[in-house]
Amino acid sequence: MTPTAVSLSRPFICCALLAAAALGCDRAGRAAGPAPAPTSAAPASAAEGAAPAADGGATLAPAGDAVAPASAAEGAAPAAAPVAPLRADAPFVELPVDGFASAVVSVPIGATGRRPVLIASHGNYDRPEWQCQVWRDIAGGDAFILCPRGVARSDSPSASDVRFTYESNARLEQEIDAGLAALRARFPEHVDPGAALYTGFSLGAIMGSAIAARRAALFPRLVLVEGGHDKWTPKAARAFADGGGQRVLFVCAQAGCGAAAKAAAARLEKAGVLTRVVRSEEAGHRYDGPVAEETRRALGWAIEGDARWSAR
Repeated sequence: MTPTAVSLSRPFICCALLAAAALGCDRAGRAAGPAPAPTSAAPASAAEGAAPAADGGATLAPAGDAVAPASAAEGAAPAAAPVAPLRADAPFVELPVDGFASAVVSVPIGATGRRPVLIASHGNYDRPEWQCQVWRDIAGGDAFILCPRGVARSDSPSASDVRFTYESNARLEQEIDAGLAALRARFPEHVDPGAALYTGFSLGAIMGSAIAARRAALFPRLVLVEGGHDKWTPKAARAFADGGGQRVLFVCAQAGCGAAAKAAAARLEKAGVLTRVVRSEEAGHRYDGPVAEETRRALGWAIEGDARWSAR
C-alpha cells in the first residue's frame, strides 16, 4: 500500500505575547516559500565494537572416534534477510493513529535497514506539518520523524487553516505511544524498536519534560526548544536520571528562555544528566529560521554516541 502524501504549507505566523502568557505556548514565526533542501545532522560517533560472531566450532568427539566434517553453514548465525528499500510517493506521509487524529511522518525514503525515530511535538496554535518540515530540514531524511497532531483549536483562523494543541501531557503520551505502534505496523522492517529522540517546541517541550521524567527509557535524550525548563524540579531531574535519562539539549531564542534553561540544566547536571544550552540570535518565540540553524548545529551533541544515527 502506498502511503498518502501530505501537502505542506508554510505561512508566517506572528507571535501573540498575551496568548502565550495565558497558554504557556505560542505560535512559531514561519517564512513563506518553498522548503529548503534537507540537511543531514552532524554524524554521531561510530558504534562501539562489533558484536562477537556466533560460535561455530565443532564439538570434539572422544579419542579414536571419527569426526564427521561439519558443513560450512553449521553453527553460523543466520544471515539477515535483505530489506527492500523503503518507498513512498513523497517525504511526508499521513499516518492514521488509532484513537487519535492522524499524525504526520517524515520517512527515510530508500532506507534498507532500521532507522531511529524522532518525535517532534509542536507548540500551541501550531501544526504538525510545520514541525515535521522544520525537523526534516534540521535532522535530514535518514530517520523517521513522527509528528503527533493533538486536537484542533476552536479559534483556528479558518476551516482551511486549522491549528492544534495538546490536551495534557498524559494524553500526549498516549498519542505518542499509539503513533509509535502505528508507525511500526506500517513500516515493520524499517523502524528501529529502540529509544526515540524526543523534541518539542514550547507546549511540546513543556509536556515532553513531564513525559520524559517518567518515561526516560523510551526518551533518554531530549531537544527542548523555547520551553520545558520549569518542569525540571530536583525530583523530576532525579527521576529522569534514575530511569536512564542521558542528555538534554535546550535551545533558546529569547533571553528569558536562556536564563531559565541554565537553571534547569544545573538541576539536571546535579542529578547526573548531561546538558547543553544554546542560544540563537534574539528571534522571538519561534523554532524555524535562526533557531532551526542553531538547533542543527547542536544536534550532533544530542545524538552523540548513539550508533543508530551514524549508520546512514
